[in-house]
Amino acid sequence: MMFAFARDGGIPPFFHHVDARFRSPIRTVWLAAFLSFCLALPSLGSSVAFSAATSIATIGLYISYGIPILIGLLYPTTFSPRKGPFNLGIASRPVAAIAVLWISFITIIFCLPAVNPVTSQTVNYTVVAVGIIAIFSCGAWILWARKWFVGPVREIQEAQRLGVDINDPGALEAAEAAEFDQKNA
Repeated sequence: MMFAFARDGGIPPFFHHVDARFRSPIRTVWLAAFLSFCLALPSLGSSVAFSAATSIATIGLYISYGIPILIGLLYPTTFSPRKGPFNLGIASRPVAAIAVLWISFITIIFCLPAVNPVTSQTVNYTVVAVGIIAIFSCGAWILWARKWFVGPVREIQEAQRLGVDINDPGALEAAEAAEFDQKNA
């Protein structure tokens, strides 16, 4: 993810530099390694901290996949089905609903304390950590990121190639579907 954010300008410019020898954003790789190390340090002395760290990682992964699924479920006209080798067709909405229910369930399970009795030393602070991250992310988006972050670079380049306005929701998908239909007609 850090590689993609570096490529797309989602992190500070210092980390955008792509090393000519390795063809990778080395500074970003080191940043990711350093942050992972810092987040893992509390786990060395506490099984509760380790449980919270793994819960946060699991919930974060599930939520990152679940948000687009939920948006597609709530706003089906905005999401156009991909015309490709795999499409669930009529089953896509029930599968999306099951996925959202599963993600909701697993998020609740991973927020439960791992040890009984629950004390201030054994409570699972996953909810607090995920809440802080969610508040910071939404706040950053509202205050400044929406003004400069336009999305994945490759998607934008593809939209420009197809002559699509990137501010029109669903226009890129419609243009790609039309191009796919034209190639396979």
